[in-house]
Amino acid sequence: MKSVLCYGDSNTWGASPIDITRLDDQTRWTGVLQCLLGESWRVLEEGLSNRTTGFDDALVLMRNGKATFPMVCDTHRPFEWLIVMLGTNDAKSRFPHTPDEAADAVESIGKMGAAQGAKVLLIAPPPLRLPIAYPEFDEARAVSFSRALAPLYLEVAEARGWEFLNAGSVISVSLLDGVHVEAEAHTRLAQAIASLLRNA
Repeated sequence: MKSVLCYGDSNTWGASPIDITRLDDQTRWTGVLQCLLGESWRVLEEGLSNRTTGFDDALVLMRNGKATFPMVCDTHRPFEWLIVMLGTNDAKSRFPHTPDEAADAVESIGKMGAAQGAKVLLIAPPPLRLPIAYPEFDEARAVSFSRALAPLYLEVAEARGWEFLNAGSVISVSLLDGVHVEAEAHTRLAQAIASLLRNA
């Protein structure tokens, strides 16, 4: 059985753009992916709201993706694939770092997974859209930040020989809040990932 570790933020956890409650197992992209891949695969969910690529959040503890990944890695190893989709929360106004620094942090996470013998799929999250429902995002900066991630993540993936998916090429975040993904988009994302994993 092949294991796929999915490491992400609230769009991997499955936050609904309507009310931030969690979408059910059959609706989240991780659950859809499990159904698409079948019983010979095991999809491991590690989505956490407010998780950053690699930066501490003074308001929400234990959300530094790079710092907490070693524990997650030890929990689930061995795994054949690591999927990383992070970067949305890095666009919040309280973080001073740049998209390039977010890409560096994601690269560090991928390297830790690769050191365990896993293949890596790096996903650039879908860009934010206006209007954004949450005041912790400065709208203009946040949208610009999120749009800058895909080319940087692609550069990292190509340099490392990893797989890459620009989620913004197959889905969009909801107009309801400008941040989270609706049920239909979860399905489309899972379909794109399943196709990539099968053909890699």
